[in-house]
Amino acid sequence: MTERNWRRLATGCGLAAPTVALGAIVLATLLAAPETFTWRDRALSDMGRYGTRTVLLFNGGLILGGLLGIPFGWRLWVASRTDLERLGVVLLWGATLGLVGVGVFFLDHTEFYLATSLHGPAALLFFGLAPVAQWVYGTGLVLAEKPRLGLASIWLGLVHPLGWLGWLLSRAGSADPMAWFAVPEFVAAVAFGSWVCLVAADRWRQDGRNDSRPTVPSR
Repeated sequence: MTERNWRRLATGCGLAAPTVALGAIVLATLLAAPETFTWRDRALSDMGRYGTRTVLLFNGGLILGGLLGIPFGWRLWVASRTDLERLGVVLLWGATLGLVGVGVFFLDHTEFYLATSLHGPAALLFFGLAPVAQWVYGTGLVLAEKPRLGLASIWLGLVHPLGWLGWLLSRAGSADPMAWFAVPEFVAAVAFGSWVCLVAADRWRQDGRNDSRPTVPSR
């Protein structure tokens, strides 16, 4: 396989990653038993708890979606023109590894392996790095003279803290402060997935234009 084909495949991974991860989450919410998950009373990760009917679907979707983000990050690294873009790619890799960790270290995984639960740290890694990756990479795009995509990246990154802030304000003074916790989780996941799709689609178009250019034979 030529390097051009490898790059095209890596770009395709960027389109597939959020489709797989978000698709698994949405499908799991539809299939989950009421005692396992409701938007009001549970977190998204409860669908990945061992013994639920959605354990394989939810955790498997997060793991596969996160792994697909690794080759896509390589594609962005190769195409990067600024240091900020490369730093954004590093943060993207960190966020995708956090996503993989959420699936690998599912709730109550300590009953099967490891004495310490790593689910919380993995979730914090994803939710903490995802918006920063969008801000940093988007700023790099602006400096690389791609302001529209760069600003869109930054704006989608702002959706994360706004979602969490809105949830916190809605729970202020409530007798059930953790209710609806799944909502800002899902908002953040959609914001990150939408950004990955947006960047991957732009990269796919760029690759297509480059592939269609006639090759000038060397003399």
